[in-house]
Amino acid sequence: MKKMKNFSILLLIMGLMGFVSLVGETNLDMLPLGPSKHKFSIAKIEKDQVVAAAANKAVTMADIIKENKKTDVFIFGESHTSYECHTFQRDFIEALYKEHPKIVVGFEFFLRDDNEALDAFVQGKLTEEELLKKVGWYKKTAYNYGYTRLIMEVIEKHKLKATGLNIARTLLRKVSRKGFAALSKEEKKLFPTIGIDNPEHEYFIKSVFGIFAVQVPMWFTNVYNAQKCWDVIMAESMRKVLSQPRYKGYKGIIIAGSNHVAYKLGIPFRYKKADRKVKLTTIVPVTLPEEKEDGEDEDANPMMKMLGKSLKPAAIFSRGLGDYVFSIPKDEHEHFPVLGIRTKLQDDNLLVTYVRKESIAEKSGIKKDDIITAVDGVEIKTKEQLHVLLAVKNWGDSINITVSKKVEIKKDPVEQEAD
Repeated sequence: MKKMKNFSILLLIMGLMGFVSLVGETNLDMLPLGPSKHKFSIAKIEKDQVVAAAANKAVTMADIIKENKKTDVFIFGESHTSYECHTFQRDFIEALYKEHPKIVVGFEFFLRDDNEALDAFVQGKLTEEELLKKVGWYKKTAYNYGYTRLIMEVIEKHKLKATGLNIARTLLRKVSRKGFAALSKEEKKLFPTIGIDNPEHEYFIKSVFGIFAVQVPMWFTNVYNAQKCWDVIMAESMRKVLSQPRYKGYKGIIIAGSNHVAYKLGIPFRYKKADRKVKLTTIVPVTLPEEKEDGEDEDANPMMKMLGKSLKPAAIFSRGLGDYVFSIPKDEHEHFPVLGIRTKLQDDNLLVTYVRKESIAEKSGIKKDDIITAVDGVEIKTKEQLHVLLAVKNWGDSINITVSKKVEIKKDPVEQEAD
C-alpha cells in the first residue's frame, strides 16, 4: 500500500528573551587538559567574539593572521552543522589569502583518494554535482554539502589547493571492531605515531563518550584506537602534502571536528610528534548557551536572575582549549533542513529504521519500517539518492515523499460481534 506525503519545511523563528545561563550545557570546553600553562584558568567569550586564549583578550581575524605569520598550519575545529562556524572558516581563508596566497586546505570529509577529483573541480573540469558523485559525498556522510560549499567557493575562486585528509572508513571500522592488531603490516604503516601514548587525550575521549566508555571498557579500547588512527591519518595527510617540493612555503589549513582539535590533543599532538619543528595554531569554536525566557527558571536566585539580565550572552571555556576560540550560537534548527530519519538498504528497499521525535518526518506521519520509494516523483533505491534530492531543499520548500507502508489486516472487534 503506497501513501503520498506532501508537506512543507517550515523555519520557526523563536524570540529569545530573559537572562543568560552563566554555564554552557557541556563541560567538554572546560577541562584542564593540554600543553597550555593556562589550562587551569577559565575565561568567557561573548557573542561575535574571538578570544586569544593565552592573553585572554578579544582579537580580530586580522590580529590572528598578523600574530601568526610564522605558523605553518592552522588547525580549525568545527561543529559540522554550524553555518556560522563555516562562515568563520571561509572568511579566515579569504583574509589569509590576501596576506599569504599560497594555501593548502585539508578536509576531514574528503579522502586522500579524492584529490584527483578535487583538483579537477578547482580547475573547472568538474561541476559541483560531478564532484559530489565522483567522491561519493552522500555515500560517506549525511551532512549537507552546503556547509562545505562555503569553503569550496573560496578555494575555487582563488584556485587554492584542496586535499582530502581521510582514508576509507572500512579501515577505521576494522580497528573499532577488532582493534589495531587486526590491521596488516602495510596498513599499520599508515599510522606512524600511533604507538605514542597520550593519557590526557584518552581521558578527553572518555569524557566525550561518557558512561559507555567506563561500562564497556573493551569496546572503548577499540573505539579509542580508531580515534587515534583518525587523528594520525589527518595529521599525516597534511604533513605529506606540505613536505612536497612544489608546496614549499605554503601554509596549511586543516578543517576537522572539534574533538580532533580541542586542547591540542588529537591532530595537533600527532602532527607535532611527526614534526617537532612545525608551528601550529589551533582555532576552536565555543557554542553560546541558549537564552532563557522570563520565568523559565523560577527556582533561580533573584539576585542571579537580575545579574543575568544585565549580562551579554556568554560561554565559559578552559584557556587550554585552543590558541584562539570563536563563539557560535546554539542553533534552534540546522541551517539546512533534515528529515530526522535513519534508513538502511534492505532487500533493495530503503527502509526507515528510526524517526526522531518532533522531526519533520514524524510530524508528517513517516514511521519506522516505512519504505521510501520516491522523492518528488523520482524513484529512490539508495541512501545516496535520498540525500542528494533532499540536499537541494531549503526551509519553506515543499517535498513529496512516497512511502510504502506495511498494513496488518485485522478484523475490528465490533465487526466480529456483528458477524
